[in-house]
Amino acid sequence: MDAECSQLLPHVCGVLVDSRQLMKDDSIYEKLLDWFKSLLSADPPEKLLEENPCLVGLFQQVLDMGDPDPSLLAFSMRLVGMFAAQEGGFQYLQTNDVVQNMFGEWSYNNVTWKDASVRRAWIQGLLCMVQHKQALTLLHQCGLTEVMLSLLTDSSLFVASAVNGLVAHVFLMSVTLEGQAGTRCISGLPNVAQTIFRYLEKLLTSDTPHLVTQSLKALTGIFQGSPDTLADILWPRISELTKSLLNHKPVLGSPHLEGLLLTLTRLPIFCSADNDLWMVVKHVLKELSPLQAGSLTFGLLKLKQCPQDVRLQSLCVLLQPLDCLLRASADNCGHVQFRGLLDEPVCDPVIVESLLSIKSSCIGLLCQCLSHLTDLCDQDCLPTQIPHVSVLHSIVSVLQLCIGQSVCTFPAGSHFSRFLIACLRVQRSALDAIAALSVWPLKQEGLEKTYKVLSAYLENPETDPTVLKKVFQASLKWLQASYTSAEHQEENHHFLEGLCPVLMKRLCSPCWEVRDSTLEFITHLLSFDKEHGDVLQTLSSSGLLQLAVDLLKDPESYVRASAVTCMGHIANIAYVNTTSAFNSILSIEALKKENLVPTLMDILCQDTEGFPRRAVVKVFTDWLKKGHMAEIHDTESLVSRVLEVTLGDLDWEVKVNALDLANDYITQALKMSNCQSCPYTASLPCNKRMLPIEDALLRCEHVALFQFVLSCLCDCDRPVALKACEILLSVKPSLCEGRGVPSELHRTDWLECTLKHLHSAAHAGNGSKELDTNWVTNILERIDLDGMKCSLSKSSDYLQESPLSLLQDIRATLCDGEEQDADCY
Repeated sequence: MDAECSQLLPHVCGVLVDSRQLMKDDSIYEKLLDWFKSLLSADPPEKLLEENPCLVGLFQQVLDMGDPDPSLLAFSMRLVGMFAAQEGGFQYLQTNDVVQNMFGEWSYNNVTWKDASVRRAWIQGLLCMVQHKQALTLLHQCGLTEVMLSLLTDSSLFVASAVNGLVAHVFLMSVTLEGQAGTRCISGLPNVAQTIFRYLEKLLTSDTPHLVTQSLKALTGIFQGSPDTLADILWPRISELTKSLLNHKPVLGSPHLEGLLLTLTRLPIFCSADNDLWMVVKHVLKELSPLQAGSLTFGLLKLKQCPQDVRLQSLCVLLQPLDCLLRASADNCGHVQFRGLLDEPVCDPVIVESLLSIKSSCIGLLCQCLSHLTDLCDQDCLPTQIPHVSVLHSIVSVLQLCIGQSVCTFPAGSHFSRFLIACLRVQRSALDAIAALSVWPLKQEGLEKTYKVLSAYLENPETDPTVLKKVFQASLKWLQASYTSAEHQEENHHFLEGLCPVLMKRLCSPCWEVRDSTLEFITHLLSFDKEHGDVLQTLSSSGLLQLAVDLLKDPESYVRASAVTCMGHIANIAYVNTTSAFNSILSIEALKKENLVPTLMDILCQDTEGFPRRAVVKVFTDWLKKGHMAEIHDTESLVSRVLEVTLGDLDWEVKVNALDLANDYITQALKMSNCQSCPYTASLPCNKRMLPIEDALLRCEHVALFQFVLSCLCDCDRPVALKACEILLSVKPSLCEGRGVPSELHRTDWLECTLKHLHSAAHAGNGSKELDTNWVTNILERIDLDGMKCSLSKSSDYLQESPLSLLQDIRATLCDGEEQDADCY
């Protein structure tokens, strides 16, 4: 602790215990705790307590109060726990009985105990403190174990939730510190651990859901930290009790029972397929409904060491809702009964059908199933035996039901048509799932069905914008997957042909979200199809170019930004594409006729919204990076104009993007400074005696690059100044090589004055064409870039967040002896 804080701390402690100066803002206490935590990470607690006796005085004064402020007491409990977490601090505080009084009978018999924040702080303090044997001994001697266990049934959810972690922590610490982690029986565990485990067993046999839940949560915490040997002796004691929970309908604490079982299945000692744990898991899968067992099946399918029979059973539980829907809609498919998704159900069909007959549970169950299926496909966790064709068909059926393209006439499934029609939640989940299924082996029938249902959604004018975005994403994934194989070209071409008229209509939609999503889809499609000219030819011959150009003037800024990005990609493709059919429509000449660059510059100069301006600079940067800018427009004049315009832009992200452009320009200039055929210097007089670095500096000087970057270094927006500083640091070694280190380094104030002087001198020169580049290196070697980067890397309020500032604000509440609100940052 520094001297200034140490001097202020006694005054702050005085403020905290002064009943006339009650703190209204609890965040003050949190800030103080964070500060003490950082101090304790550097110094022993006994040293801090000895050097600052006001802390022990604070604790004593709180304990001497008959009815302390709950916030102050909660703060004191947590702080004592932090100091007592090490044996040195514990012993120092115990010389004054601070620890015993703070957590013992005085605390839980005090009137403030009824405040939930005090009970929670008591838990947090003990959780922090119980790290050594002396703390465990105190816990036993003062009867704190019983108090802790009684809080498992606390009426406050915050308290009951917090105490689960404490119970598990005390159990594990007692076993570890007593050196009995390797014992082979329950009776060999320490007394504290036995007391805790017996209490949790008792709660597990209760008929009250809340008590069962608390026991399961605490047991989960215990098993999460248990070594294999300990888990092996604990599990047999509770395996029968967990099975008995299944006798209740609905099953008590089912989500937390699933969490406990998943924790156990991850332990190496239970990975053997003949372990009785897996018998319990299979029994649970059979007894829980698919809605209850969702997280368990999902977790088991992701588990690599899961036995194959359990994995298949989990898959059947996961797919059973889709199986019911597929069978219910089979009558519409021309089949007597569509078989192949599931040979036989795992869960009771009556329970599943009852869930699906209620709208809320039907939608919830389907969305859960589809969501888990999506995640498992993305992670490649599904068994190889999964019926790909049937699963895809079932999801297509869901999507068809949602837009009325299919109706369940089979009596058992008539409710599906009512529940799913126009249900956006199910539509979005099903589209995510069908997009994920694109990684499966492609079959012609499945591809045709998928394209057909996606086309139906694209053509449907009532498709919600959020759903349409999902349709675009799914379409792109299936196109990417199918183009990897030559055998599906006919289906792809047919889908694309139908896609273009739809995209034309969507680009003219009155809904801006639709126009925006359509432009993003076209951009992604263009980016994906670098090797397949048919997509480009199909899109380019449809008139989409002119519509995209028109949308550069869209009234909505997001659409304008997306149109800018789309046109940027079109320009890139026009540069690299060589097919005559494509070039006739999307050639560089065609883009020039559309006045693309002037239009983009108009947006950069005049658009009132930041998104389109940012997009314009990103497009120019992309052109420069890929080497296409020179073909589209004169590089030097364009870069110069962009830097000139963006320097006065009020949007800091526009400036950061422009700095990326400047960085790419100077990087290329430095790399090509030895090349006589550099396109950037085509119009410059060639000086064969010019040194490479001077050549690069001259290129940058022609676009006023360093004027721009150095001005950004003085910018009031920290991200802009930091980006400029990083660029200058990266090029300084190359530009200032061989120069000596000046005796004095300067910062922003000096730089601003220097730039103003240079600006005035440039105006006084009245258009002199002689370019002097020495000023750049002179400035670079005299500014403290490393120091500036260090300062700029800190948050803008780091001074106000300092401990000294916090203590000063708390002390300021004593002004005039009145209550004040501390301005604690």
